[in-house]
Formats: sequence, C-alpha cells, structure tokens
Amino acid sequence: MVGASEAIGAIPDGSTVVFPAGTIELAELVPAFQRDVDRFRDLTLLSGYSFHGYRFLERGLGTSFRYLTWQAAPHIRHLFAEGRASYVPIRFGHVTRVVSRTGTIRPDVVLVQVSPPRQGTVSLGISVSVYQDFIRSAKIVIAEVNPNMPRTAGDSLVPVERIDFGVATDVPLGEYRTPPASARDAEIVDRVLDLVPDRAWVQLGVGSVPDRVLERLGEKRGVNLLSGMLSQGLRRFLDEARHSPKVTTGELAGDRDFYRFCGRTRRIRMATTAVTHNVAALSLLPRFVSINGTVEVDLQGQANGEAIGSVQISGVGGSQDYVDAAALSPGGRRKTWWTGTTRWLV
Repeated sequence: MVGASEAIGAIPDGSTVVFPAGTIELAELVPAFQRDVDRFRDLTLLSGYSFHGYRFLERGLGTSFRYLTWQAAPHIRHLFAEGRASYVPIRFGHVTRVVSRTGTIRPDVVLVQVSPPRQGTVSLGISVSVYQDFIRSAKIVIAEVNPNMPRTAGDSLVPVERIDFGVATDVPLGEYRTPPASARDAEIVDRVLDLVPDRAWVQLGVGSVPDRVLERLGEKRGVNLLSGMLSQGLRRFLDEARHSPKVTTGELAGDRDFYRFCGRTRRIRMATTAVTHNVAALSLLPRFVSINGTVEVDLQGQANGEAIGSVQISGVGGSQDYVDAAALSPGGRRKTWWTGTTRWLV
C-alpha cells in the first residue's frame, strides 16, 4: 500500500488515464490528483457516466489535461457547450475495442476501486463492465482498496499482482437512489409489464420507470435478466421470483445494504461488456426484451435519445446494442410509446 499522492505521482505526463464511473467515487485518489494536477501538461482523461459528479475535472481542464467521454452527462453538459470536453460517439459494446491496447485510444493508466485482497485476488465488486478490459490493456493500474466493496460473483476478480499501486480507503460506496415517480410513470410501468412475456430475458436501463419495472418483474413467470446495469429493485425481484432466475450484469447501483446483499449472494453474476453487450449472443436469447428511456420517437418509430436540437444530452450508450439484439431475438420486443412529454422505448 502507498499514499494517494505517491500513486498519482507515478502517472507519467503524456498518459491517457481512465477514471471510474457509475457509482464509484475515488475518495483518496481524486483529491490527490487535484492537488498535483499542475505538474501535468499533456494528460488525456477518459471516463463514462458518473452518478456523483466529476470532481477530477474541477482543476486543470484545458491546461493540464483534456477530457474525453462516451457519455454527455448532465453534470458536464456545460463543458461541451464551452468546447472544453470532447464526446466520443461509440456504443457501449464497442468501448473496449476503441479504448484498448490496440485501439484508437490506448489507455496507459486506469484507476479503479476494489475489495481487500483474499487468496491472491481483489474484486471489482459493483463495477466490472469495461474495467476488466481496461486493466488488461493499461500499463499502470492504481486501485483504491475499500473494505466496503463487496466481492461479487462472476468475472469480478483481478489478481493482486496486476495492481501496481494500492491506496487504502474506507469511505462508504457511492449510492444510487431511484428517482421519484409520477402517476404517469406508474401507468407506464403497468404498460411495460404488459409487454414483457413470460420466460423473457430482460434488459433494463435505470431511472424512475425501469427501476420500478425491475421491482415488479417477479410478477412474471420465468424471467431472466441480462443487463448492463441493474438497480436496487433487483433484490425485490429475486425475493419474489417464483423460480431461480439467471441474473447477469456489468454494473450495480443502489444503497449500501444492497451492495452488501450483492456480495453475499451467488445469484448475481458480474460480467464484462463482451457478455452484457454482445449483440450476436444476446440475439440468440429467446424473447429478449429491452427497456430503455429515450427523448423522442418519430412516426417511423425511430428513437432519439442523444440530443435535443444541437445540444448533446447523452450518448449512444448501450441502448443501441440492446435494441439490435431485441430486434433479432426470436420473440424479442422493441416497441415505442409515449404519454405527454415522457417518451419510452421498449
């Protein structure tokens, strides 16, 4: 173990550095990076969507480093308007092709948060998706080691020797809270559930409607889950399902009790995007149903979830992977409807 300043000091100027996203917050490494940012002159920082803000962008952007992302999140929308951040338009299933040792963007350093070591391995816990691949590609791996990070089942383990610098922390993991629902949202949830057939394979985004659909999927018979991210409603689904569902996901988002539950159960399998966003494999699943939000739908059924006028509000994300898979799946579903200003793609 080393101090956070020593770990950040090991990042060579001129590097491409990948920061974590989702609910992962680096309590030690981000402040250390900000304290030391003035020594850099030519860094490239890269990350996906963060639920908790982008503190690593608070100092040095445009002078010490530039920033790239495949998700134009609300927290940083002003940076795109000001021309201070660059959007990389790729679907999530292709991120690890583009950002790889042999890709267009080659990661030199990756920052992650992991569980304490046990039997020669640490666990990426609630955030696996692209980070196993980034760890394999990067020259330097810097990890915050946090006892609050659960050791999850599936493809979450990383050999200790692959971690170049470990930094101790014990802060609680970042949480995700389901947004409040309106009466109209409740109506949409009912309609979505009507469209999910028994024995379906289901993928869900996160938000007021998908979170509540997930909570109630135990009402259906024989449903399995294969999704890029699953929220706290997963626990209720597992409790209420009348069968033993298969559950595979790349990311988990909920509260601390939910994370502890995910570390205790073997029923939730973590996987990389090679599994969760593999269109060819997903399309072979019978009755694959994709549930994601969108901004608007035209009369031909084409959905726009990325921009309002000239303003980039999101990214391609994983929805395109899932829409394609649902369209090809035997009995798969991809329907659209909207009520008022809320529009949803299923």
